[in-house]
Amino acid sequence: GLGIELGELEFRTNLRVVVKSVRPNSLASRMGIQSSWVFVSLNGKSTERTNAQGVALLLSDAVKNKSTKGDNTIEFRFRDPSVFRQRLSTLSEGDSVTTQVAPSGDTTQRNQDGSVRSGRSVTTQMEQKVSVTQLVAPKMCNRGATTDDLIEISYVGRVEGTGQIFDGSAVKINGDGIPGRGDDVTLYFVLGKQPFGQFPPGWDAGMYGMCVGERRRLVIPPVLAYGSTGVPRRGIPPDAFLQYDISLVSLNGLSTPQ
Repeated sequence: GLGIELGELEFRTNLRVVVKSVRPNSLASRMGIQSSWVFVSLNGKSTERTNAQGVALLLSDAVKNKSTKGDNTIEFRFRDPSVFRQRLSTLSEGDSVTTQVAPSGDTTQRNQDGSVRSGRSVTTQMEQKVSVTQLVAPKMCNRGATTDDLIEISYVGRVEGTGQIFDGSAVKINGDGIPGRGDDVTLYFVLGKQPFGQFPPGWDAGMYGMCVGERRRLVIPPVLAYGSTGVPRRGIPPDAFLQYDISLVSLNGLSTPQ
């Protein structure tokens, strides 16, 4: 066989099939396929709206067709998440980098027979992309933020399209600080390890490789923000793309460039 084990990443109504592991000395290993790659298509058929079992069936059918039709070619397309991270680490002032996290299309929660689950309705979504722009370059940077780093940031959050401010490290509500933050004008969290729901998951993706003194603009899609419900009490409508202007103040307690 090919020598890969498939896995699934599920977030809200989106499911992605990934390469969970690659067997040493297998065909996949010789082809250079890496674990964590996202399966995009197989012989031109999109695999972004199916599960691991569905991809395995498509692969099985492709192998059978190859044997019966004498076609020696099976075409795979993958997305390598590390490419986005590498590009984030080499941003220059004014540069932007974008990655797709979910395709457009049907997101309806269905039963195995294809019928809509009880209490659910037919739903769709537009293409979900994370976009990062470097607004201010750091004066010096030999080390950027990575998973498990304690980072301190200041930020302002706006609804993209309207520009309405809905949050910020120094934002006050009716003259009072946001509960739990006191009068702090900066905010701390551990990159890649924030509790679900505390901050938009898109922050973890967009702040990777960020340096002390750097300022970035993150545009976060609904699937990595507040989804199809939004947060009406804070002025975030359903399916809203959110824009965050974020400055990295310190990294692991050090506010000097590293």
